[in-house]
Amino acid sequence: MNAVFDVGIMQGVVLSFSNQHAKVKCEDGQTRLCTIKGKRIRALDGWYNALAAGDRVSVQPISDTTGLIESLLPRKNVFGRYNEKGSADQALAANIDMVVCVTSTRTPPFRPRFIDRVSVLAEQCGAPLSIVCNKIDLGSSDLIEERLSVFERLGFRTFKSSVVLRLGIDELLHALVGKTSVFVGQSGAGKSSLINCLIPGACQRTGEVSEKYDRGRHTTTLSTMLFSEAEDLRIIDTPGLRRLAVRNIDPDDVIAYFPDMAPFLGHCEFGASCTHTHESGCAVRKAVHEGHIWHDRYESYLRIRGELEEAKHRKRAVGGKLHRDARYDIEDEEW
Repeated sequence: MNAVFDVGIMQGVVLSFSNQHAKVKCEDGQTRLCTIKGKRIRALDGWYNALAAGDRVSVQPISDTTGLIESLLPRKNVFGRYNEKGSADQALAANIDMVVCVTSTRTPPFRPRFIDRVSVLAEQCGAPLSIVCNKIDLGSSDLIEERLSVFERLGFRTFKSSVVLRLGIDELLHALVGKTSVFVGQSGAGKSSLINCLIPGACQRTGEVSEKYDRGRHTTTLSTMLFSEAEDLRIIDTPGLRRLAVRNIDPDDVIAYFPDMAPFLGHCEFGASCTHTHESGCAVRKAVHEGHIWHDRYESYLRIRGELEEAKHRKRAVGGKLHRDARYDIEDEEW
């Protein structure tokens, strides 16, 4: 039987959250399973989930193993995506210092347009992006090397790694120490295997890639914060993604989230009214034609802008609520 607790409210960090229950590492060193007082946190009404891994909360301990979350402390930032099933923003991680996009050379194949989408969300979050090209032991290609060079020129730090050969692990570890990072990537790209190398004992489940569809199977089912033994390394592992929707950015503003295109804004013949899709005298299109902007990055911009415009029109048509559209359920889009 638990002893009666008369300790006061203390702070803690959310390790994971599911079904209105949060695992919280409290400042007294105990990890408690906590419920939310009043079932809702007023500041997060309208979100798909009430809390995310990395959130700082105030907790009233009930015992050594349970507690009650009294409030959410102010967030530094939040990294998330639009949950199409729930028609709401979903926070995947909070209070982070770095976004790490994990991709692979093969199985699943390298998809740079997926990375482009992650980069937009990282810009929206306000956290720097690093890119890990995993499974380098399976070989690379000129296209992959060329695209990685493009990302590096944009200021995104890139790493090449192999869990099998233990290549690039120490370099990546050095970049992560002292930071809270969120790992995001396609299903099967090897996020969990990487984390098991970086944090021995993390014991994140790993999975194989479907030969039929050349894509991974989900092994991580919810965002979870993991610590190294010295607690100088904090990684939030997220469920593998097959589709990454970008929403709640105005179509006219999304180009500002592309650092290679932003410098050309304001130089178009039609000024601020230019959509950078078809207009003559567009400085962005001219930069693409002259090779200053990589053509595939521009294609990513066109696709994301098109989705945002379609979502905006649908939202207006149904009275302000954005509903799921079957046309965006394609999981194997050639990103």
